[in-house]
Amino acid sequence: MTTPPENDENMSECICDGCPSFPGQGDKKQYCGHGKSPLKVNMEGCICPAGCPVYSKYKLNGMYYCVYGKAK
Repeated sequence: MTTPPENDENMSECICDGCPSFPGQGDKKQYCGHGKSPLKVNMEGCICPAGCPVYSKYKLNGMYYCVYGKAK
């Protein structure tokens, strides 16, 4: 596992904005690469393990990067 770089390819593959826990419009996404959201996150489910191409590509194993911070 490695921290996914913040680049155009990973940003376009990121599915954070389709997650039920996504904190809101205008917030960044790809939390696994840049870290937790500055906005309040209601933990209503995490879709990272269920279908995120970035999660798969970098063999991540955590959840709620929007809450706990980037992958290490």
